[in-house]
Amino acid sequence: SFIQDNTTWVRFWLHPKQHDAHEEVICEAKVIDERVVRDSGGHEEKRYVIQTVMSLGGETWPIEITLTNRENMAFRMLLGRTAMNGRYMVDPELSYQVGKKPVAALKGEPS
Repeated sequence: SFIQDNTTWVRFWLHPKQHDAHEEVICEAKVIDERVVRDSGGHEEKRYVIQTVMSLGGETWPIEITLTNRENMAFRMLLGRTAMNGRYMVDPELSYQVGKKPVAALKGEPS
């Protein structure tokens, strides 16, 4: 974390491709809150909360996310029901129902 214009910000590193720890993107965001989050094992951790934009299935909306190190987890990000805000129903037996983006789009390049 760092202070910029009397406000707390965070700098964090993302690995945009699943199973690729070499490519990383350095990000900065204004901290909007700090919350205690309990993981599935019952362990509590205080995390920074930032706001970002979610794009899925042709829709875009603002979401809040908490930051934590997930390098040893199967998925780099979990999208909760609050972030989906009633827009989608999840069927755990299906995958890629709104399409799969080309790799170029994941890098922020035009698709």
